[in-house]
Formats: sequence, structure tokens, C-alpha cells
Amino acid sequence: MIKKTNLTDNLDTTHNLNRKVYIVILNHKGSLDTIECLESIIHLNYFNYQVLVVDNSETEAPFQTLLNWASLKKIKFDSTTERKLDLVLIQTQFVFIKAEKNKGFSAGNNIALHAILNTKDFDSYIWLLNNDTVVDQNSLKAQVLYSLQHQNSKIGILGSKLIYYYKQDTLQAVGGKFNKKFYISSHIGEGESIDKSKSEFEKIDYVIGASMFLTFQFLKEVGTLSEDFFLYYEELDWAFRARKSGWTLDWCFESLVFHKEGATIGSSYDPKQKSFFSEINVFTSRKVFVKKHYKLGFKFYFSSLLLILNRVRRGKFKLGLELLKITFCK
Repeated sequence: MIKKTNLTDNLDTTHNLNRKVYIVILNHKGSLDTIECLESIIHLNYFNYQVLVVDNSETEAPFQTLLNWASLKKIKFDSTTERKLDLVLIQTQFVFIKAEKNKGFSAGNNIALHAILNTKDFDSYIWLLNNDTVVDQNSLKAQVLYSLQHQNSKIGILGSKLIYYYKQDTLQAVGGKFNKKFYISSHIGEGESIDKSKSEFEKIDYVIGASMFLTFQFLKEVGTLSEDFFLYYEELDWAFRARKSGWTLDWCFESLVFHKEGATIGSSYDPKQKSFFSEINVFTSRKVFVKKHYKLGFKFYFSSLLLILNRVRRGKFKLGLELLKITFCK
């Protein structure tokens, strides 16, 4: 049973709490997780939203599973393809979109983001959610209210309080920290109690991709996710671009999102549990990020060697060899 917050009763209704929110979810062979996420969205106490589920699975089966669920739930929905997507013409609350191919996290989400930009719905918000999340009923309303109350802060990306799905008294994170010495990221608040106050946490460097709440204006000015990244570092890249354009980042204490953490790709932040696929993509994207925002100098190569040696020390010899190739040969 998912815990509920006691928010909402004293919400300031003088604010416009009826702005449209586009909720974007990327599904890659994880239809059952996506369905659980959608079930939680249905129970939100904020009603002006449109859900855009982009499926970039290599086969049709996961997409058909989502359509079957919507039919059984008797939900009004549209299904379309990446090429035919035009939100200006779609009024249903749930839209299922089949991508032509899997080009990664950024490209998959961008299918929906480009369509949203074409609506020119300037007062709207966009909520990017991982498909392996379950949202608290107050999570969206809390984000809209927080964004409205802090308009002068020019918040471009707002995060949620991420909580472990399987350990719901423990934080996964409230945001991310970037280590400029080793060019690596880490979670702020990981393993802490969910009852810890916001003032006790350090300032975040970026919003974690499992839950990113955006303003339309931010998306229009800064642009969509960079497709230089297949997986990982795209949210950190977005944060860097945001700050360069004068936007700020923050997270909403009352927005609770329960995260299964890497259910599809094995991307646990415990280094002992990271999959081979996850490790390869982390190193590849890290190199792209450093090349884009810093430079591939001595500090990058030295820190990379230390990271690789740490994996070899744990007996991951094959992985170490592949990481060396990525660092020095590609």
C-alpha cells in the first residue's frame, strides 16, 4: 500500500491550479511497470492532465499490452505512431505513441516533447516520469502549486522527493550532486529518512530524471533533451544548459514519487548491482558530457582510470576492458 501525504487541505486556491500538465512516460519493454504508474496517475487529485506514453520497444507486444490495459479499463485513449503524432488534433486524456525505433531515453521522450512544443500551450507544464514509478495522489498538485508560488525564482526543472518503492520509509534521493573532480554524479539524500526536512539537505546540482517537472517556457527556451546521450547524463546536461540560460533548479518536498530504480535496465546506484549494459552507457555518456561541457584532458583520463580500476578490483575484468576502450579508443 502506497503511503499518502496530508497535503492539499490547506492549498492556496487563489492560484490557478487548473493549468494543463502533459505527463510524458517512456516505455521500453516494461509495460507492467508502466501500467502500475498509469494506475497511480488515474488517482491523482489534479485533473487537467494529458498522458503521453511513448513506447520504443523493439517489438509490438509491449505496446499492445498497454492498449489492452486501456481498453479493459474503459479509458478514452488514442494510439498513434511517431510520424503521425499531432497533439493539436488529439483531445483524449491518454495517448499511446509507438516510436519507430529505440534511439535512447532522450530521443524517446523528445518525441512527446516536440509534439508538446507544437501545441504552443504556453501556460502548460510538462512532467517527465520514469515508467517504473508510482506517484502519490498529491504529487502533481504539489508541483503545480510550488511552481506557481515560486514564479519569481524562474524554476525551469522541479524535482520530486524520490522514495524507494520497496522501502517506503527511505529516500532514494531529492536531487543529484555533480563531482567536478572526477566528473561523476551522486544522489543527495540517498538512504535518509523520508521525514528529514528540506532545509537539512544541500542544494541540488540537477534534478534526477525519474521525475522532472518543467514549464513550457523553459522547454521552449532551453530546448528538449540532448540526443547526444543514449542513456544517462541527459538530465545533468539539461541542468547545465538551464543555468546557462538563466533558469534555476529545485525540488518539491510535498511531491512524493516512489521509484523502483532501474527496473528495465539494471541501473541501481549500488555499484555491485549495476548491469553491464548500464555501466557501458554510464561511461559512454560521461565522456560525451565532459567533452561537451569541459574538455577531455588529464583530469578526465586520470579519473576514468581510477573508476575503471575500482571495477577491476571487484573482479569485473571484461567490463574494465570495455571501459578502457570507451575512454581511450572511441
